[in-house]
Order: sequence, then structure tokens, then C-alpha cells
Amino acid sequence: MRAVREARMFLNQERRIPRNVNVEYSFIDILPDTTKHLQYWLDARRAENAIDLIDHKQTEIITNDFLQSLPSLVQKIQQRKMGEHALFVLDQYSYKDIPLPEIASILRTLKGAEVVMTFNVDNLTTYLSNHAANRKSVENIGLDKHIPWADLNMLKATQKREWRQSLQRYLAHGIKCETGAKFMTLFFVKPHGLNSWGYWLIHLSNQYRAHAVMKSLHWEHATEFGHELEPGVFVLGYNANKDADYTSQQTFEFAGTASKEACIDGVREHFGQTIFQLNKPTRLADLFQNCVTNSTAAENHLMEAARQLHASKNIIIVSKDGTVRRNNKTYSLSDVIEPSKQIILI
Repeated sequence: MRAVREARMFLNQERRIPRNVNVEYSFIDILPDTTKHLQYWLDARRAENAIDLIDHKQTEIITNDFLQSLPSLVQKIQQRKMGEHALFVLDQYSYKDIPLPEIASILRTLKGAEVVMTFNVDNLTTYLSNHAANRKSVENIGLDKHIPWADLNMLKATQKREWRQSLQRYLAHGIKCETGAKFMTLFFVKPHGLNSWGYWLIHLSNQYRAHAVMKSLHWEHATEFGHELEPGVFVLGYNANKDADYTSQQTFEFAGTASKEACIDGVREHFGQTIFQLNKPTRLADLFQNCVTNSTAAENHLMEAARQLHASKNIIIVSKDGTVRRNNKTYSLSDVIEPSKQIILI
């Protein structure tokens, strides 16, 4: 609500006729004490003018199970007829509360939907074992077929420190598959204090622009996020041929020049390999969208990787009207990139 207030202020700077940001809020929790406290808290914030009156009026607080309330909530969003734009923030206690097929239904039904959810991956991997009770909880959320149950004991025995990272690849791949999201941003949040267990903050959408904005926010709040896969472009799922690469990977922190350079270097290498394997003109939009889910890079890092490749003169970039581009800091997503006929060896 504070963010919406700031957006209204920004939109109405130097305007005589004010513009509104029309947002409706639905808060759902199964515990009556929780919803009662939330109502008290919102009333108090309104009383001290910390939130706008229009937002307070357009807020509903529902005491119910989220999944039971979901059908009516989806219907309400569809009736708004405003592009079906909706942001679902699902803050579950562990990892068992939100079946992934339900998220798939949200993204499939509402064309403008985004989902931000927490997922306690350390809790899941720590207690993961090939026992019926344990498998049942994973099955309930739709991830059971993505777990290498037969190899679980072997992974833990042969990879004393790195088996968690191997399992994370399986889990991340499973989440993307089961939700059907075109784009996924997945990063660690590492809590302060004695409890070192981290959880994933996952953003799911079918819109590239929504994904790009979310990725930029991760870098903006760099000190709060980490990542335990490769800094450039990584692979979800497990490949035994790359075991040495996986097990030597350290936690990637979203902070500092070194992290940014490592990210860009990895993306540039991936782009170079992809462009020459395709060996044909490719839109930058397609090149970016085909790798962003499996990358730590925000759009500005993708642009910089393309610029560095362009500066090497091993590739050329052409605008949609056929004009050959000069090396630049940024390009249009409609530009076309392809291998240069004259390869420069460095």
C-alpha cells in the first residue's frame, strides 16, 4: 500500500487532473487471530495516515483456507477486466501448503498474473528421504516425480557437502515444470540469527517484462539475496557429466563488482556459444528470453554481455530496418544478432 501511494504521487507530479492507481487487496489466512490482528494493524496505519483511504476501503480480509478461497478470488480478478493483472504473494510456513498445480492453474487462467512465493528449500532437502511419509508430502505439492529417489542415498554419501546443490537443481526444474511458468526467478533469502536455513523466494510469470523487473529488484537489494548455482547461465536438473562443475560451485552473492562481472562473463560465454550453434539471425528478445530463467542476470547484464560480444567483432547486430548497429551500451530487443562472417581471433 505504501508502494501504491508512492506510485500515485509519482504519476501526479505536475498534473492538474489527478490519475489514480486502482488496486484491490485481498488478504487470506486460515487463522482468525491472524486476520483479526491484520485488521487492527491496517486500521491503525490508516488512523495515522500511513496508507491512503482508497486503499483501506478496497481491502478485504478473509479468514479461510487459501485454496478454498482461490476460485472466487480468480473470478473476482476476471470480472475487473483490467488485463487480469494480479500479484499473488504466497508466504507459506514451509513448503507443503501450496500445491504447484494450483499455481499452474492461476498462471493459465489469468493472463496477467504473477506469483511470488516462499519455499523452504533447506527444510525440504534436510529431511528428504526415500520413505513413504516423506514422499507423501512431496507428492502432495507435485514434485515427487522430479526427485531422484533411487539415487538419493548415493548423492548424500558421495557428495558430503554438495548434495544439497544437486537436489536444488532437481527441485528448481520441477517447480518450473509443474507451474508451467515461462519465466522463473529463484533466489535464496538467508535469514540473520542462529538459524542458518535459507529459503527460496520464487517469482513466476508468463510475461518477460514482469520477470525483468523482478530480476532488477533482486540486484537492487543485493545484500538480501544469494544463489547457489552458477553466476552466469546455469542448468536445472542434474547432469553427471558436469558433476565437477556443480560440486565446486560456491554461493553467488548479488553484491559488488566481482559478482556483476562474473554474471556478465558467464552470460557472454553462453551467448557466444548459442549464436554460433544457431548460425542464423536471432532476435535479441528471443536470445534473452531463452536464457533468463536459468540466469542470475538482469536485462542490463544481458545487454552488456551482448555489447561485449559486439565489441569483439565476432558478431554483428542489425536493427529491424536492416541498419547495421555500431557498438553501443544498449540495444533494442527487436534487433537481430548473428555471427560475423569475419571472425576475429584474440
